[in-house]
Amino acid sequence: MLKKNWLITASVAVFAAVQCAPARAQNCSVGRLPCVYSVKFICGDLSANPNLQLPSEPPVKPGNYATAVNIHNFHQDQKAVILKRAVIANPENQPPGQVSRPRQVSLGPSQAFEIDCSDIVTLFGPLPTPLPPFIKGFVELRGLPTSPFPTLSVTAVYTAQATTAAGTQGGPVSVEVVPVQPFGGP
Repeated sequence: MLKKNWLITASVAVFAAVQCAPARAQNCSVGRLPCVYSVKFICGDLSANPNLQLPSEPPVKPGNYATAVNIHNFHQDQKAVILKRAVIANPENQPPGQVSRPRQVSLGPSQAFEIDCSDIVTLFGPLPTPLPPFIKGFVELRGLPTSPFPTLSVTAVYTAQATTAAGTQGGPVSVEVVPVQPFGGP
């Protein structure tokens, strides 16, 4: 009985010590794999297509779409150096979408920044042919292979405005917390 009580007391003490330990910056890794945040975006205006043959559907209903990706380095003692890039996602029966060049961003402790549709378009830089008026794909956020990459808070905000014959009307706002994912590639 004495051994059992000692074991319970020791377990409670360890649990309390872990719960009361000061928070430390955690580097983003799952096992030994580095991490990446892959955030869905939809941007621009998709007009109704009168030539669409049923039962086909457009990628989203006609309307104007916007995405804002918010990145927060909630650590108070660690800077985050982030490589961001955008990837266009085309339907499977079309050629793969364009991939932007990565752009480096430094985010100090307790700082945040936002990536919106205008920023996503600028990631592609000058292109031989302009982007279409409606794009969808992913914003990718990852750390540099040579520096620690702290775990971040990444949230996506999606808004839509329906387009009708009578004009436009506001639509819903959706907020999604983006989880970190292990990444095994370069």
